[in-house]
Amino acid sequence: MSPESIKNRIEQLLQQGPLAGLSGDIKLALQAQLQSLLTSANLVSREEFDIQTDVLRRTQVQLTELETRVTALEAERNNGD
Repeated sequence: MSPESIKNRIEQLLQQGPLAGLSGDIKLALQAQLQSLLTSANLVSREEFDIQTDVLRRTQVQLTELETRVTALEAERNNGD
């Protein structure tokens, strides 16, 4: 969900439903607080999340491979002594 769609949804909630009866000033204050909360939440898009998940997965595979190589090299070194 994009920040713009979240903003639109907040505006819909403030104009309809149980919050519709609030005064204009209270609605503006509530909307400002919600916008501030969303801004500080540091949300990422699903696409960015998926990209970072893929990067993490590849990094974990590389780490496992390196650990295996280090273990093999240590074993080789110990057998040579």
